[in-house]
Amino acid sequence: MSKNIAGLDRKRPQLNIVPDNLHLDPLNPRLPAETQEKDELDIIYCLYKFFDIDELALSIGENGYFDEEPLVAIPMGLPEKFKNLRADKLKKNKEYIDFISKPKTQFTVVEGNRRLATIKVLLSLELQTKFKIKTFPEISSEVIKDISELPVIVYPNRKEVLPYLGVRHITGIKKWDPYAKARYVAYMVQEGKTLKEIQQIVADRSNSARKFYLCYKLVEQVENEFGIDTSLARNEFSYLLLASGQGAIKDFLGIPSNLSEVNFDQPVPKEKTENLKLLFSWLYGEGTRTPRVLKESRDITNYLTHIIKSPIALEHLKANGKLLDAYDRSGGEENLLTTYLKRANDNLEKSLQFIHRHKKSESVQSEIDKCKETIQTIDKIIEN
Repeated sequence: MSKNIAGLDRKRPQLNIVPDNLHLDPLNPRLPAETQEKDELDIIYCLYKFFDIDELALSIGENGYFDEEPLVAIPMGLPEKFKNLRADKLKKNKEYIDFISKPKTQFTVVEGNRRLATIKVLLSLELQTKFKIKTFPEISSEVIKDISELPVIVYPNRKEVLPYLGVRHITGIKKWDPYAKARYVAYMVQEGKTLKEIQQIVADRSNSARKFYLCYKLVEQVENEFGIDTSLARNEFSYLLLASGQGAIKDFLGIPSNLSEVNFDQPVPKEKTENLKLLFSWLYGEGTRTPRVLKESRDITNYLTHIIKSPIALEHLKANGKLLDAYDRSGGEENLLTTYLKRANDNLEKSLQFIHRHKKSESVQSEIDKCKETIQTIDKIIEN
């Protein structure tokens, strides 16, 4: 039984490695899609621009590097003879230990990319100049010496490190943003893990791995089916998570209420893909051509879930893109009429408190006459 427990035993060597031999991970789930798999300079710039490494630079510049937070890395160019061996076997393999301990062996850091990028920039005036970085501190010779070697826990391959990263960033204390979590679940699936296995690995008791994976596949499906730019959907992934969790929206998309029954190869059936396109348009708009309909996350639960259950309201939303107008129609025509009359009466009652001060106003009298005409028309319709 113990061999299936991912964190069991001290099976991963920890080494001190120079930063030049440590490389940023081009498959880092937190990176924007357009930055993934680019070269190291692009990744460093992205982390500087969007991931607040300035604060890390100040901390490291002041305190040096805390050994209590080692980086996690995998060796590059791992010899074939080691590739099918598990970490618990390799820890006793002298040839493997010799390989990862060689001064020329290079590593990809899979945990701690922000810290590594910060250190690379701190140690390089050339990078600071290239990226026009003026917020990084000058560091003392003591700090330079301290960060010239970094503590690194070495896993033999990505597959071995999957459970640790999943626990740490999906359900643990260092949570990634929603899309990064979804991307990592998708990566684990690609590596041969079932969703049930992933849930067990990350101690997922709320079905979140399936929810993340479903939304990841929805983004993928709408992108493949319609060629839609999904960059905003990835950046505001929580909207899609919320929407896809609503029963009415699942029905609208043809997604089973029980996520274990979802066909993840095509989560939305062919006959419902136009509805998927509509949902993405309402959530995220269509560039400058069509603005988004849902401005806040609460619009999903307060309005959209009611609208899509009403054919009249749904058709109005499709035709006009006006959320509140469509919502007004979601209770049926009689409720809509009652709502309009109530609003009109409420506004008339509000006007009573100060109308006496404007009895001689021509514009006020004109509006009063219009109200009278409308009431007379209503009376005639009702009498007939």
